Order: sequence, then structure tokens, then C-alpha cells
Amino acid sequence: MAESATPGRRRRGAELEHAIYVATLDEWAANGYGQLTMEGIAARAGTGKAALYRRWSGKQPLVLDALRYALPPLPEPDPGRSARENLAGALAAFSAVLAGRTLVPGIEFIGDLLREPHLRAVFADRIIAPRLERIEAILREGVRSGEYGPEVVHPLAARTGPALILQTFLLTGEPPSPRELDLIIDTVLHPTATSWEQEQEQEQEQEGCGGTGEPARARDKAARKRDRSASSA
Repeated sequence: MAESATPGRRRRGAELEHAIYVATLDEWAANGYGQLTMEGIAARAGTGKAALYRRWSGKQPLVLDALRYALPPLPEPDPGRSARENLAGALAAFSAVLAGRTLVPGIEFIGDLLREPHLRAVFADRIIAPRLERIEAILREGVRSGEYGPEVVHPLAARTGPALILQTFLLTGEPPSPRELDLIIDTVLHPTATSWEQEQEQEQEQEGCGGTGEPARARDKAARKRDRSASSA
């Protein structure tokens, strides 16, 4: 929603910047990045172009600053919660952005990023990368605590959750439900960790001792010997 100047009152500092950021995102949503102009942003913000050019050299740095301003930071991991709970919070925050529940123009801006390679590259480096690093940190903590197996410490594992959320939007036009977010986490990550744990248990069983105190191979040999004795009898 556009900001308008208050008659007889000049806005400064944070108040003016807020109006400019909101106007930037509103203009982007209304007209697309290709038609976005500094003039249109200034008019919607109720200020002059000079106020914009004193702060930004053009629309691209202004758009990036507006996105940083509007995007809520991922919630800080809570050391009192499990890695899965912290991961769920991070993915829910990502989903809220694409759903348009923030000042960001929702999923519509994805198309503009695809058409503007340089903007996409800067957006990925300055905005997406720090958020993926946060998810990677959560996964590393999950490995350290034994909640996940070591294979989740990989950049692709951190990208999988956001990618599936984005795919849900593209296919259905709706954000994933809380239940679907749970499935994204448990389907992609939890079974992987569980299979790793099962492999470890199997290896320990093969290398270790069973209930009789005999190594697994010795138990198998003894069982075959008993079978042969029973057959000859």
C-alpha cells in the first residue's frame, strides 16, 4: 500500500526510508521489475527523486536494500529445542515469505529474478546464501547431537527444504500446510538419518557379539554345524 507525504511535515531518517522501501516493493508488485522506476517509487513514497538518489545509485541497490528490510530474519536456533524443531521454524519463515505474508511481493518476484540474471546473482549471494548457511548450521547441530546422520551436512540438504516449498507454490499456488512442512522435513531428512543409524546397528551386530557372547560369524558356523549333526542323526 502506497505511503503518502504528510502535509506540512517532512519525513527524515528511518521514517523516510521505511516509506521508500514500502513504495519500492509496492511498485515492484504492481508493475514488475522491468517497469520499476525511481520516479515511480518516489511518487508512491510521496517524496522527491533526490531523496532516493542521495541514498542509492539506481533501482537495483534500492530493491536489494528493500528486500533485506522486508525479509524477516530466520529465527535464531533455540538451544533448548531439537534440530528438527529449529529446522521447522526456519522453513516456516521461508514459506511465509513466498506466501506474501511479509512486505515482499510474494512468489511473483521469482519470475523477475529469472529474467534479471545480475539481480538474481546478487540476491542469491546477499540474501539467500546467509539463510542457507543458517539451515546448514541447524543441520550440523543435529549431527552433533546425534539427531541426524552425517550425510545431511551437505549444501544440497540445506537447499532441499526451500526447494520443495517453492515447488509446492509453483504447482498449487498455495503455501505448504504445517502438515506438508512436517512431511518435507521427515521425508527428506529423517529417513536418511534413520537408515544411517540402521546401517550402523547392522555393522555393530556383524562385528560385535550377540546374546550368547559369540561373534556373529562364529554363531553362524556353530549353527551350520548343529544342522549337519541333526541331519546325520
